[in-house]
Amino acid sequence: MSRFSNRMLWFVLVAALVAVMMPTVAVVAQDDLPEVPRERTLISQGWDFYNQIPSADNFNPYIGALLHNRNNLHYTVYESLFYYDYTSGQTIPWQAEGYSYNDDFTEVTINIRDGVTWQDGEPFTANDVVFTINMLKASAPELQLAAAMNDRVADVTAPDDHTVVITLTRPGPRWALDTFALGQTARFIVMPEHVWADKDPKTFTNLDIEQGWPLGTGPYKLVRTGDDSVVFDRLDHWWALDAGLADALPAPERIIYVPATVEALPQLYISNSLDMGRSLAVGTFEAAQLQNPNLIAWNSQGPVWGAPDGCNYRLTFNNQRPPFDDVEIHQAIDHALDRNEIVALAYEGSTMPTIAPLASYSGVQAYVAPLQDVLDGSGVGVYDPAMTASIMESKGYTKDDEGYWIDANGERFAFSIVMEPNNPAGPVIVQQLNEAGFDVLADPQQSAAFTDAAAAGTFDAHLWVHCGSTYDPYLTLEHYHSKYVVPEGESVRSVRAYTRYSNPEMDALLDQMETMVPSPDNEAYVGLVSQALEIYLRDLPDITLAEELQVIPFNTTYWTGWPTSENPYTHPFIPWDGFALAIHAIQPAQ
Repeated sequence: MSRFSNRMLWFVLVAALVAVMMPTVAVVAQDDLPEVPRERTLISQGWDFYNQIPSADNFNPYIGALLHNRNNLHYTVYESLFYYDYTSGQTIPWQAEGYSYNDDFTEVTINIRDGVTWQDGEPFTANDVVFTINMLKASAPELQLAAAMNDRVADVTAPDDHTVVITLTRPGPRWALDTFALGQTARFIVMPEHVWADKDPKTFTNLDIEQGWPLGTGPYKLVRTGDDSVVFDRLDHWWALDAGLADALPAPERIIYVPATVEALPQLYISNSLDMGRSLAVGTFEAAQLQNPNLIAWNSQGPVWGAPDGCNYRLTFNNQRPPFDDVEIHQAIDHALDRNEIVALAYEGSTMPTIAPLASYSGVQAYVAPLQDVLDGSGVGVYDPAMTASIMESKGYTKDDEGYWIDANGERFAFSIVMEPNNPAGPVIVQQLNEAGFDVLADPQQSAAFTDAAAAGTFDAHLWVHCGSTYDPYLTLEHYHSKYVVPEGESVRSVRAYTRYSNPEMDALLDQMETMVPSPDNEAYVGLVSQALEIYLRDLPDITLAEELQVIPFNTTYWTGWPTSENPYTHPFIPWDGFALAIHAIQPAQ
């Protein structure tokens, strides 16, 4: 129990501050809303940290990545054409029944499900899909997804009410799945043409509760919004019942979205003020669970409580800056890092070391077995200070009186690592590299500055996560394509691809992979993955450290049936497409 003593004391102190830092959530609805008891009310913090509701008067889902469309709208008002089961690797048709490609993957045909209706009773048709895609194309780059849609879609038509035909600008065998089923930070949501047709999508707030805006096809409607909370009430009718996709309306009669700060979040879980919300650090979760045994996570026991999210922790080099344009320097630093110690100290044994940007989802792991020899033979991930010293000496470095590497001019090998202030791995990594002779300093930067540094390339090294490999290794390997390289100071197109690494050999492999249907059963495709992985492990444009397994608490005091590793009917990540399936499944505990 001594392990938790400091955290327990911290919880006691923060509990006294919660009332000041957080708005009170009324169990009885305010204004003229009907009363709904707590045991029929679901309270969500969403995912992002706020002191008060951001943009409480703007529900346009294409304005701002971290607003309502990521925190509340996608499991209440809005639904998607498809959802995706990351555990089984299966696509789940929803508003649409399926999609198909032509032979060269330049045309996608989407079949809209019959009987889908908007909440006002109007039919949901292929014309709504066409309207939304064209609206985004015409609004590039201001709206979310607009630039990507403009880049990939040449033309879109609706031959009839249930058919959408999309012509792509280039072959895209993954495009339909990635665009219509795998939304995370941003997602494609079909907008009702009969509401949006005469609006300017760049300024339309999509808010008029009397008119039923925002208008979607989901089982909940917005009934109140303010700085302290956003309230959604369940509708009496939902098209998914008639279509046979659902057996009953979702059990929560009311969903309340409330803001929370990182400091207040644990106590809100402990006090049953939240049913679901952002993930907690493993030790914080364990301490909170001691005070509220009704808190559960993906796994029923620790220390590995969390679920895979397609991401790995990584130390990224700025490959445009000397000496980090030298792969041997990358290798020397790799051998100076003890991943086992990083996992034990920074992540309290809650994950496992890894050396490649591949997640533990079954779809990705299907490639790992045939590539295990490549991984084992790379030598990457072997903690070997002697090898670090050998590489550095071969580059002409020697050590000064304090044990730091210096060049022929007596200049120390010094650099900084940009990291978030609360990153637990930062101090461990800095200490390990200092002990190996590198003069390293931590450079903690807050939110916007942290991501801006990554995008603009104003860093020596940068400590963050690498996300993407949810079903195919290409989804992370393609981030090492030179198409993402821009001059320092100029922002990259994707902050997932910010290494500024360039290798024509890698480019050629990735270009071939892009046009192929990914499959671990395709020997040619696996061969390309193997070659690309070999280059990655040789050049190490970044160093993969461990898999990110997020501990997402669910409170069973009022609601049961949450997704877990024992009942993995959907993923546990609140901001992702498909979390609506969890809302459909949970049941009252009382």
